[in-house]
Amino acid sequence: MDIDQLSTLLRNLVLDSDEVSVPGLGIFRAEVVPASFSDKGFTVNPPYRKLTFEDKEPDHDIPQTVQGEGLAECVEALKKQLKETRSVELKGLGKLRLTKSDQIFFVQDEDSNIYPDGFGLEAVSLKNKDARSESGMAANKGKRADKKDRRPEGIAPARKLPKWALAALITLGILILAAVTLRLLGTYAPDFIDRLLYSEEELAILRGTL
Repeated sequence: MDIDQLSTLLRNLVLDSDEVSVPGLGIFRAEVVPASFSDKGFTVNPPYRKLTFEDKEPDHDIPQTVQGEGLAECVEALKKQLKETRSVELKGLGKLRLTKSDQIFFVQDEDSNIYPDGFGLEAVSLKNKDARSESGMAANKGKRADKKDRRPEGIAPARKLPKWALAALITLGILILAAVTLRLLGTYAPDFIDRLLYSEEELAILRGTL
């Protein structure tokens, strides 16, 4: 048995069991991690199965134990390689690493597929769930960038007025127009202004006809 064969046997047992023992090496444990949020709550990550390792002999009976001819020699070869390279790959699972204090720990491969119930599940993003595709948005950005590039050099882009400033300018323009209109009417059509301001009786009093 070599390390690749050991990895295959171990993976097959991990698929069906949450606890697998490798005699002379340690215990592999798998647990389901529930779905979670990331990216400030905008991404939902699917559940997955996390695999960990304990560098010790089991203190209780573990039904699932790696067995096979030449297992002891394979484990010794694995430990020797760990001391020399500080890392050994278990294909389909991850890597065993050795610390400076000669403690073995396991780093699971992100692509390890040890959770059959989660097959096909992918992370879901909650951002920008509208009809626009990312490619369309990128194209629009490119068009806007082209328009900006066509602006003559030395001319700064026009700044848009705030809504409140635009409303104030419109109101001021209306007031100025009204004042000019009233002044013109008062000069050239005073009778029209008097009719707007006074009733017929008040006009008669002002003109001295009553």
